[in-house]
Amino acid sequence: MNWLADEPEDRRLKKPPLALVVCQVRHETEYAASDAARALKIKEALGWPTEISESVTQGVNVALGQSFGLTASQTSAVRGWQLRSPDGGWIVNIQPDHFAIETTAYEGWEEFKRRLEKLTQAVTQHVSPSLRHRVGLRFVNQIMHPNVSGPQDWAAYIGERIYQEKLYSSLDTGLRAAMQVIEVAAPEGNTLIMRHGFQTSRHGEEMAYVLDNDCSRGGSIEFDVPSLLEVAESLHKLALRAFEMGTSEELRKYLAEEAA
Repeated sequence: MNWLADEPEDRRLKKPPLALVVCQVRHETEYAASDAARALKIKEALGWPTEISESVTQGVNVALGQSFGLTASQTSAVRGWQLRSPDGGWIVNIQPDHFAIETTAYEGWEEFKRRLEKLTQAVTQHVSPSLRHRVGLRFVNQIMHPNVSGPQDWAAYIGERIYQEKLYSSLDTGLRAAMQVIEVAAPEGNTLIMRHGFQTSRHGEEMAYVLDNDCSRGGSIEFDVPSLLEVAESLHKLALRAFEMGTSEELRKYLAEEAA
C-alpha cells in the first residue's frame, strides 16, 4: 500500500516527541514589513503576549578567482522583526520576503493553525503581499525510549521502511550517529523531505532518534488567506503520514500512554 495515500490519524500524544514545529510562508518582497509601526500592529493583532525585537540582515558579496574575499553588499541592510512570547515557546518572524511562526510548545494542530491564521490575517492587512511563492511546514521529532541503549534497539520503534538494519547491525555500538535524507514528490503538488536517524549525546548517556518531516508546496499564486490555510492543512496531513510511516505501532502506543 502506498503510504502517501493512507488516511492518517491525528493523535493527541501524552508524550509528544516534537522538539520544533515551524510554518514559513514566502511571498514577493514587500518592504512595508520593515516598518516598525506595521510590526506593532501585527503584534497587537496576534492576540497573545509577545516581546518585539529588531533583526537586521546585511547582504554579502563573494569574490571568487585567484583570491577569495568577502565584502559587504552595496545594497541596504534589510530590517525585519521577531515577536517572541515571554516564555520563548512561540516565535513569529516578519521579513520583507516571508513570515514564519514556530513553537517548541506544540499543543496540537488546531491551536497551531489558529495562531497561523491570526498571523496570516495580520500580515495580509498590514503588509499586503500579492503573491504567495511557497508554504513550508516542518515537524522535528526527537524520539526517546527507555529501552533503547544501542542502534539496533530502534528496530522495535522505527518504521521498517526507513530503519537501516544492515547499517546498524554491521557497526552496532561503534556507530555513534547516522542520518539519511529522503525527498518525495507527494500528492496535491506537495514535496516531503524527510531527515531521519539517531544521534548519541556527547557523553554517550542518551540516544535520540530524529524524525524531521519538512513538507512544502511551491508555485507563485495570488496571496489569499483561505487557500493558504488549505495548503497548510494538506501539508499537515502529509506530515502525519510521514510520522506514521516512520514510526512503529509500538512506539505510537508508548507515546500515547500517560506520562509517569
